[in-house]
Amino acid sequence: MATFNYTFEELPLVIANGIPAGLINGQAEIIYSRAGDWAASNITLEGFGERVNGVRQWPQVQAPASIAEIVRGRLHTEWASKVRAAVIEAISEDRESEADDRADARRAAMELV
Repeated sequence: MATFNYTFEELPLVIANGIPAGLINGQAEIIYSRAGDWAASNITLEGFGERVNGVRQWPQVQAPASIAEIVRGRLHTEWASKVRAAVIEAISEDRESEADDRADARRAAMELV
C-alpha cells in the first residue's frame, strides 16, 4: 500500500437542504493500492496561525475524532470522485517512477559489465 496527502479546501461539515455549511480546509492521508482501492486516515485541519515575516502561517492540527469521521464520510461520498482522480494520478506517477527506476537499474547493470 502507498500513501499521499490529499489537500481539501472548503469541504462542508454540514449539508442541509442541499446547502453546504461549515466549510473547512485540511489534509487527509490517503492509503491506496495499485488496484485503485483507497481509504482516508490521519485527518488534519487548517488551524489559525500567526504572522511570520508578514505572512500568515496556517498550521495543520489533528482533527478531533468526531470531525475526522465527518471529513472521512465526505471524502468517501460527495468528494469521492475528486479523491479517486487524485488516487489515479498517484498510481500513474508510481508507474512512471517504477519504469524510470527499472531503466536506471538496467543502465547501472550494463555499466558494470
